[in-house]
Amino acid sequence: MSKMRIVNKRIDDDLLMKKRREELDKWPTGKEVDFEEAAAFQKSLPDSKIWWKVMVKLREEGRMSVFPRAGTPVLEKMIELCQGLRESGVVLIPVTTDSYTRLGQFEKVQGILDECNKTGKALLNGYPIINQGVKQTRKLVESVDAAFSPRGISSEIAIASGLTTYECGLEFITWGAYSKKMTIQELVGRWQNGTRVAGWYADRGVILCTDLHGWLPGAPYPLSVNIVTLILQALTAAEQGQKALYPLVHMMGNMAQDMAWIRLTPRLIREYLDKFGYKDTMITGCCPAQTPLFPVALDMGGAFAYLSYAAMVGALSKSNATDLRSIDEAAGVPNKDTNAVSYRAANWIFDVVREQQIDFQIKDSEEEEKITEMEVRAIFDKIVDLGDGDIIDGTIKAVESGVLDSPWSPNITVKDKVLGVRDAHGACRYLDFGNLPFSKQIKEFHRDKIAEREKLEGKKADYHTAVRDLWSFSKGKIVGAPPYDK
Repeated sequence: MSKMRIVNKRIDDDLLMKKRREELDKWPTGKEVDFEEAAAFQKSLPDSKIWWKVMVKLREEGRMSVFPRAGTPVLEKMIELCQGLRESGVVLIPVTTDSYTRLGQFEKVQGILDECNKTGKALLNGYPIINQGVKQTRKLVESVDAAFSPRGISSEIAIASGLTTYECGLEFITWGAYSKKMTIQELVGRWQNGTRVAGWYADRGVILCTDLHGWLPGAPYPLSVNIVTLILQALTAAEQGQKALYPLVHMMGNMAQDMAWIRLTPRLIREYLDKFGYKDTMITGCCPAQTPLFPVALDMGGAFAYLSYAAMVGALSKSNATDLRSIDEAAGVPNKDTNAVSYRAANWIFDVVREQQIDFQIKDSEEEEKITEMEVRAIFDKIVDLGDGDIIDGTIKAVESGVLDSPWSPNITVKDKVLGVRDAHGACRYLDFGNLPFSKQIKEFHRDKIAEREKLEGKKADYHTAVRDLWSFSKGKIVGAPPYDK
């Protein structure tokens, strides 16, 4: 029996409404959501609380904001945490949910939340927005003059509460970096449903912003596959009626590459949106992101240095937001004080460097942009070909055939035939190409760059080289030293 072909087509509204109510019925607080009232409440919010308007204003004024992560379970403590972020100059406020909420274990959350409220202790690693519900979360939104974004879960409780993004851009990262058994077909279903919810609100004059993560690799690895998936997410969102989005560009630590990818990504997303007929979907900015899925420094000096590097790249690239992590996030749930010192440091760089409008040119950055663009176009063209013109059908077939692939994914449905290493200067290169549809020119470029490192080290790059590079950043190095760092 042949599989049903899934295509890039807008979801029927009757089916959408049924699925929305089914999702809200999973916990009693879902009854607090009235769709039309939620839309009306969104329309009543001031511009300073509307995410896409805040981002556009930052861009027009030549300013930027930290986009951090923060969440704690007790409402009063969460208000205090967010007020502390605002005092540190942050105008883009996260509402990061706890792990059990992300897994849909709401009964378990409620038992722990009751204990949190009794003791005042943070026994959950985030804010349980589903269990808190609309009435409580509106108190949070009303307590701080900033725009709010839910992190880790897509829920209309967040929209009804006054958060002004809808997190449907995380699906590829959830599937490729966190899930073990989710299929690409399941991913596409979630992806289309989520973006259609944002489109439903857009049809009623409420523009919710979506940040696109794409498929984040679990190791130092060129971002061409990630950028392709950012484009695919943008096109899918636009078909479902989404009107505002922006990409997160994940920094890998080589500044020439990081700057090239930050320039290239929004340019290509805009080009493909226009090419496919979605000229009314806006890109509200570009957000360099300090979110690699490989070990980073655990000591205080290294943690501050990495945060400062990310802030510097954001400032030099003239971005309007930078996705940063506090200095202690790897050790647990950040508190108000560590958030404040982390983001004051970042804002110092923003104010001193960003305001200078430095025209910064890095040797080799143009070459990196050119080669990545060739790679992105090669993969995207193959996806369109596999899908006979349809990007969703093509995406499914691309994953199944390894045309879309990434190293060390926990998902058992991923081919995992590719591998990346760093070259002598710390730039990410393809060591194994798998089934990526690259030309001889592209492959020779990467092999030549890796050969330079092999000559310096006197040994061939292999799997163990990739493992050393996985750990290099945590040791304050851009390249893993042979045989192993001590």
